[in-house]
Amino acid sequence: MACCPTEEKYGYEDSRFEKDVDQHFHCSICYNVFKEPRMCRNNEHVFCLACISEHLKVNSQTCPECSEHLSVDTLRRPRVLSNYLSKLKINCDYASRGCPEFTCVEDLKAHVASCGFAPVFCSNENCGMEINKQEKDHHETVVCEYRKTNCHDCGQIQEVVGRLEGSLVALDGNVEAANEKMEKNHADMKKIVGKIGRKFSANE
Repeated sequence: MACCPTEEKYGYEDSRFEKDVDQHFHCSICYNVFKEPRMCRNNEHVFCLACISEHLKVNSQTCPECSEHLSVDTLRRPRVLSNYLSKLKINCDYASRGCPEFTCVEDLKAHVASCGFAPVFCSNENCGMEINKQEKDHHETVVCEYRKTNCHDCGQIQEVVGRLEGSLVALDGNVEAANEKMEKNHADMKKIVGKIGRKFSANE
């Protein structure tokens, strides 16, 4: 996600540079600072490579400044200008995401490739939140509500559950024994009541 949507192909916006860039170093097609500058052969008009390539593909095969015949194959690389531009300090493509770095234009690509502010997505299932690359591990293991948790006391928990299961089995056995005893006592009581009843009947 670059600072300017067009910068993936075309020139660099002025606001990205540490210092103001002279207007002589701006492309007359995109009006931004040259990116990969190329010039026509005879009059040395300079453009961004992507800008002039697009122009030649869509329009006639002529220089937009002097109308000389031009093709991508006949474009020249202005070495001195390219060297000068490569040393300019420019901010990161991910400055809008918080990256504070300014680097030389020639080192920008390498910096962007390793920048900790590059957007990545959380890999936890059902999350998919976009975060900075440098925050990925912390987000996935600490912050994310969909993170996978590690049980550090599983052995102890399993031991406690085992004891509880044993206690429940023992309790079930005690309850069953108590019920059997109550049923026996009830049967004995009925016998006693029956005997007493028969004695009363005989005495009458």
